[in-house]
Amino acid sequence: MTAAASPFAYMTAVEMAQRIRAREISSLAVTTEILRRAEQSQPTLNAFITLCKDEALAAAKAADAAVARGDTLGPLHGVPVSVKDIINTAGIRTTWASRTMQNNVPDMDAAAVKRLKDAGAVIIGKTMTSEFAHKLMTDAPAFGVTRNPWGLAYTPGGSSGGSAVAVAAGLGPLSLATDAGASTRLPAACTGIVGLKPTLGVIPHNQVPDGFNNFIHLGVMARTVRDAALMLDVVAGPHPADPHSLGLNHIRATASLDTPIKGLRIAFRPLIGNTLLDDEVRAACEASLAAFRALGATVDVIDEAIDNAEPAWRILQQSNWAARFFARIDEVAPQLDPSFVDGIRAGGAYSGQQLLQATYKRTAHFRMVQGWFATYDLILTPTMSRPPLSADHKALDPIAINGQDAGDMRASWVPYLNMFDLTGHPAVSVPCGVSRDGLPLGLQIVGPWYADAKVLAAALAFETAQPWAQRIPPHAVA
Repeated sequence: MTAAASPFAYMTAVEMAQRIRAREISSLAVTTEILRRAEQSQPTLNAFITLCKDEALAAAKAADAAVARGDTLGPLHGVPVSVKDIINTAGIRTTWASRTMQNNVPDMDAAAVKRLKDAGAVIIGKTMTSEFAHKLMTDAPAFGVTRNPWGLAYTPGGSSGGSAVAVAAGLGPLSLATDAGASTRLPAACTGIVGLKPTLGVIPHNQVPDGFNNFIHLGVMARTVRDAALMLDVVAGPHPADPHSLGLNHIRATASLDTPIKGLRIAFRPLIGNTLLDDEVRAACEASLAAFRALGATVDVIDEAIDNAEPAWRILQQSNWAARFFARIDEVAPQLDPSFVDGIRAGGAYSGQQLLQATYKRTAHFRMVQGWFATYDLILTPTMSRPPLSADHKALDPIAINGQDAGDMRASWVPYLNMFDLTGHPAVSVPCGVSRDGLPLGLQIVGPWYADAKVLAAALAFETAQPWAQRIPPHAVA
């Protein structure tokens, strides 16, 4: 059986849920096949830290029994879903890809996981990430290297690389991820799938210790925009433990997905604080603009210099790491990824004044982006400034763009992503072509706060014009 012939590998979540509900297929058959593929892929792709085989098969059998009884069924009833291994799952270990947490078994689900289960989803496993989700690659000393199914020598990006690989390689149609500094959208771009970072608070995050200054978003990964919208509708909504979610009207993305984009005012910004952009990436993104214009949108290209958000992001995020680990860094350092230790030590050296200045800069970035939406309905950017890096690239090493030394990886590879984590605006990465090496490239669509549905409608319009979901990675398992 080839990857293409596998009956459920590339079936959408929308179709899967409909057919399970209609008793045309069973959740048990779907889940069994997805688990087989996941197990077979592990030595090559390493998408998972934990596969929940027994629990998933039991949940699938229960889902089929509910269908047979004629029970009221949720929108994801019987559909296999994976969860990034920094998101709490009751009774299933949540390791944060770290030796220091490898025996951690939460007694409660994160709010979004509970909503997935309440909607009928079958949790099949916990996906690979970098240690404590700290970098743009997906590898960890305790759990190895996750590789890109489009080219095993390349990274799927990070830190939600395991989730991206699982979705791209047909190991389940949906995955719940996080995005604090690129972690949903970069891996989506690197693996040719959809990665949505909603407006801050739209998906409640009840795990973060600082609920008020938080910029860690929960994210949705899917192969199609319709699947991403379906999952967003399930997990979005207010929660008493997340102040950013309170008072939020429920986002109903699926209801307005087919809204035409004719008449929308769109700005394409090829640079967001960076100075170098790979020629292939620029060409792919600029070619994509024609699809939006053909659909009746007005697209302006705005090539202006603005401040990079990475310096403020770095201070805020490294200070967060230091708050958790700096007091015992000498004790735990031998167990941690050296690049994470470097970030913790840097965070411990910042002054209170520097931390507050970074929060001021975050506000300045927010107000700048808000100003863009006074003129435009949506902003387009590349998702990343160059194609995927080697899987063996070190997080602290500089990167090259167009043969030039571009310096720091985060500041030069994903300036488009750090910015909107800090500002909280909804943003989705969608595939927009491939590099000369056959690696996926991504286009980012950004909207005003709470315009998640508009962002997804534009993404669907683009997907309809330039479909990608049936492209199968060459290293997907049979």
